[in-house]
Amino acid sequence: MKVALIHATTTAVAPIERAFRDEASGSGAAVELLHLMDTGLLAMMEAEGELTPGIVERMAVLLDLAMQSQTDCIQLTCSAFNEAVLTLQPRYGVKLFRSDEAMLDEALAYERIGLVSTVRQTPVALLAYLKARKPDVRVRSLVEPGLIHLLFQGRRKEHDERIVDMVRELDGHVDVIVLSQYSMDHVAEQVRPSVPLLTAPAASARRCLAYLTGTRRTSRTSR
Repeated sequence: MKVALIHATTTAVAPIERAFRDEASGSGAAVELLHLMDTGLLAMMEAEGELTPGIVERMAVLLDLAMQSQTDCIQLTCSAFNEAVLTLQPRYGVKLFRSDEAMLDEALAYERIGLVSTVRQTPVALLAYLKARKPDVRVRSLVEPGLIHLLFQGRRKEHDERIVDMVRELDGHVDVIVLSQYSMDHVAEQVRPSVPLLTAPAASARRCLAYLTGTRRTSRTSR
């Protein structure tokens, strides 16, 4: 099985690779990961302030490359671009997964959801997904735009400390806390809130593998 991973930042690579490795070893599945990246996408999103047709078409270049590589499904790893799936999915014959859908579906089991984000456009995309599936869900969002750039500058400790502060600020006011970006996955090990703390990589890898193994079983059965 081959999974194409669509990245907008280098910080997503290690968390999703680790998640697929862990989930695949537990299930016995053999998975080949194909990494496709455009680090200019985040700068475009920050400059435009929203997901524009130009950004979507630039993402489509990566998806076209994935299809040329005969991938079995495509997994996005940057939450700010998730709404592009609505436009792009009809163009492709393989499943496109949002970066956060598996994690957010888990969060929807709770009444009050806290979101921690480091890119300004991210909570907009996440809130749209949550409200579409559960209109009465209560969401409290904390976002510090541009904080993700501390990782690019090698200032990981400063980045992590601020994320921990945001988690602690939400703790006690929500029933579950969501770390919106893959780049925050490692911070989950540094804080112990009184409510569940969800990250996306493991949930995404788990759902992707379940989809692929289920599809293969169905295909074999129908022959």
